[in-house]
Amino acid sequence: MAVAAAAAAKDVDSANLAAVSIEAPIVASHNKYLDDQTTAIRARTIAWEGYQRASLITEDELAQIRQFERLPDLKEAGERYMELFVNLLQKLVRADTIQNILVLIDDVVAASDQNVHSLYNLADKKADPSLPYGPFFKLLKKDDEYIQLKSAKILTYLLLRAPPAHADADISELLVWITAQLQNPNSAVVDIAVQYLQSILSIPSTRLKFYQTPGGVQNLVDILKKGSPNAQMQYQVINILWLLTLIPDIAADLQRKFDVVPLLIEIAKGAIKEKVTRVVIATLKNMVSKAPQENMAAMIGNKLLNMCETLAARKWSDEDILEDLTYLKEEMAKNVANLSTWEEYDAEVRSGKLEWSPSHLSEQFWKQNANKLCERDYELLRLLSRIVATSKSSLVLAVAAHDIGQFVKHATNGKRSLEEIGAKTQVMQLMTNDDPDVRYQALLAVQKIMAYHS
Repeated sequence: MAVAAAAAAKDVDSANLAAVSIEAPIVASHNKYLDDQTTAIRARTIAWEGYQRASLITEDELAQIRQFERLPDLKEAGERYMELFVNLLQKLVRADTIQNILVLIDDVVAASDQNVHSLYNLADKKADPSLPYGPFFKLLKKDDEYIQLKSAKILTYLLLRAPPAHADADISELLVWITAQLQNPNSAVVDIAVQYLQSILSIPSTRLKFYQTPGGVQNLVDILKKGSPNAQMQYQVINILWLLTLIPDIAADLQRKFDVVPLLIEIAKGAIKEKVTRVVIATLKNMVSKAPQENMAAMIGNKLLNMCETLAARKWSDEDILEDLTYLKEEMAKNVANLSTWEEYDAEVRSGKLEWSPSHLSEQFWKQNANKLCERDYELLRLLSRIVATSKSSLVLAVAAHDIGQFVKHATNGKRSLEEIGAKTQVMQLMTNDDPDVRYQALLAVQKIMAYHS
C-alpha cells in the first residue's frame, strides 16, 4: 500500500466524528480484572526503610514517599512527586515495588492533566530524550503482566495529553505490545488492550502508525471472527476500524487486505445493540465515501444494498443510522445501475459469494470475457482458485468449478494459466466432494482441462 505520510494530517473529518461519537478515551478506567489486582497491590506494605538502609533510595526520597502516602494530594502532586516516582522506577527492580510505584503514578496522572504535563516538564528539565516515555516502554518488556498493563495505561495517558513538542513520539513499542495482547488467551487482557488502542487512535496521527504495525489489524479482524464476541467488544473493535477508515489510504486498502466488508455486513445483520449497527454502517460509509473505486465491487457482491434496504425499514432511536443508510443506499443504487455484466461478475467473485446468476451460464459471456480473468497477474483467476480451496458452501464450490471449466475452454492458454497458479489440483480434489452437484461441475471442469491443450 502506498500510504502517504501526509495523510494522517488530513484525516480529520468533522462530520464523521460527529456521526459516531467515540466513547471518550477509556484508558481501561473501569476494568474489574485490573482493578482487583490494583486493590490487592494497594493493600501491600512496601519496606521503603529497608531500601533506604540498603542505600537504594535516599533519606530525602524516603521522606517524600512517606509524606505522599500520608497526604496524597493527587491534583497538586506536581513535578516533585513525579520526578520522585520516575527516579524510583529507574533505580528499583523488585516486581512488587514497581507495581506499587506504577499504582501511585497512575493515581496521579489520572487525577489531572497538569500532573501529566509535569512528566513532560520533567523531560524538558532533565533534557533526557528517553523521558517521559522511555521508563514505561522499558517496563513493557518486564515479565510481569500487571507491570505491562499498568505501564501501557500510563503511556496511553501520556499520549492523550501530549503537548505539541512531544506529539510525534515514536510509539511503535507500545503498538507492537498492544498488537501482541490482542491475541492474549486471557479475554480480560484483550479487552484492556482494545480499550487502550481505542483511546490511542482517537489521536489522528497514530492511525497510520497502527495500521502499519504488522499483525495489528489482522488481530482485530480475528477478534470479530472468533466465536461471538460480546456487543461491547464488537463495538470497540469496529469503532477502531471506523477510526482507521477516516484516513482515505486506509479506507482504500482495508478491504483488499482484510476482506472486512462481508464480515461487517454479517455483524450488522445479527447485531442486537443499536450502537453496533451504527458503527458498522458508519465504517462502511467511510469506505464508500473515501475510496469508492476500491470498495464498491465487494459491497455490491456482498449485497450491501439489500441489507441497507432492510435496515432502513426499521425504527432507530439514532437518526444518524438512517442518514448513513440513506447515503449508502443512494451510492449503491447508483453504482449497481451503472454496472456492466462483466463488472457484476467481477464484484460477485470478489465477494466470494457465487450463485447461478446469468453471466455464469452464458456461453457468449465467457467468449467475450474469459481472458479478463488473467489481467493483473491472474487476479480474478486466483480469487476463484482461493474460493475453490476455502469455501464451505456447496453452491459456491459448484459455481466456481463451472467457471474454471469455462475459463479453460474459452481463454487463450487457459489450461496453462490454471496450472501456473496451481488451481488444477484444487479443482480435481472437488471430484470427491460430498455434494453431487459439486462433483458433477468439477468433473465437467476436469474434462475441459484434459480436452484443451492450451
